[in-house]
Amino acid sequence: MAKYDTAIIGAGPAGIMAAIAASGNGSRTVLIERNPQIGRKILATGNGRCNLTNRFVSAARYHGATPEFIKGVLSRFDQNATMKFFEDLGLVLKEEDNGRIFPRTNQASSVVEVLKRKLMENRVTVMLDSQVKAIERPSAWRVVLLSGKLVETDKLILATGGRAAHHLGSTGDGLYWAQKMGHSLTPIYPALVPVETVELWPKEIQGLKVEASVWVTSGDVTTDRTTGDVLFTAYGVSGPAVMAQAAHIGPLLSKCEVMLHIDMFPDLTEEELDALVVRLLQDNEKRMVADALIGLLPDSLIPTLIGLASIDEGRKVGQLARNKRLDLVKTMKNLTLTVSKLRPLKEAQVMAGGLHIDQIDAHTLESRLVKGLYFAGEMIDVDGDSGGFNLQWAWSSGYVAGASACR
Repeated sequence: MAKYDTAIIGAGPAGIMAAIAASGNGSRTVLIERNPQIGRKILATGNGRCNLTNRFVSAARYHGATPEFIKGVLSRFDQNATMKFFEDLGLVLKEEDNGRIFPRTNQASSVVEVLKRKLMENRVTVMLDSQVKAIERPSAWRVVLLSGKLVETDKLILATGGRAAHHLGSTGDGLYWAQKMGHSLTPIYPALVPVETVELWPKEIQGLKVEASVWVTSGDVTTDRTTGDVLFTAYGVSGPAVMAQAAHIGPLLSKCEVMLHIDMFPDLTEEELDALVVRLLQDNEKRMVADALIGLLPDSLIPTLIGLASIDEGRKVGQLARNKRLDLVKTMKNLTLTVSKLRPLKEAQVMAGGLHIDQIDAHTLESRLVKGLYFAGEMIDVDGDSGGFNLQWAWSSGYVAGASACR
């Protein structure tokens, strides 16, 4: 039986950081991973470029746990600490729009390689293809692997991820073990995931991508707007601007009807857009309305918007009544869809919900119920906006758990 001071289950970003933090303080550390390689989620982030963090990280960009809990963890290892950490490992960084930080190589594999090198320098034992069968605690922690191997450790960190992105190895095993040890979960929903709609017309323009502003209403709730690409699909809508609303949609769906709103021209007021449309129509007075809009909207979208505004597709500009023109403008500024459901967790980039923070010490991320047990990463009820915020939570929580466990 191999014996260690600290064992981490899960070699995603949080688990890797926890292993580096623990071993850097002299702890004999083992990192256990069920997949044949470490950092599979890292390789998939930022479309394979790895959006490491964001210049503008703050508790306001996260959901689930209380701001105080999130602030406490982020303050121990914030975005500046993350950037310095990777620069010290020899990774050159660059900043892109909205504060997103990437490796200058534009390769997520560069991030994984420098982390591998650091694990080797710190003499962390990395066990790959090692699926955990059971966790026991007769005196010290005992991790039983499916292969029959046993790992004994004084401190145990669970960093197995949530139930999102199954294809990257997240199975929710850690949540199961935590529940067996008495921990409770907040409701779990997919976050950063596409949306299915009641209306079927998105299928007619599937594959079309537009830049727009998106928000959600449900009862007396109106969410903040998110701006970016919107992709129309066979089942509804996707794209970063839509997926960013998913964490809000999940809890609302069980209470009330949820409406998704798309503003095709967020940089223009309704009056400014109307003036633009009037000018286009005046310049094309003898043409059909659809032809007059070719310079304003994607070709495939024009018939859909005209139909939603109840305008006859064959109507000429000179025959278009003022109230119909205004209906068209309103449709472009507030294209509304009824949400039927979110796509499943296996398609989500991130899971919302997870381990209840009341049962976790905010300063150490140690369980309040079981001494010597720590948590890091997506397992905890914290999910962030798109743009590097979720990876920053992984780095921060992994560091706090690893540094605390080795004391």
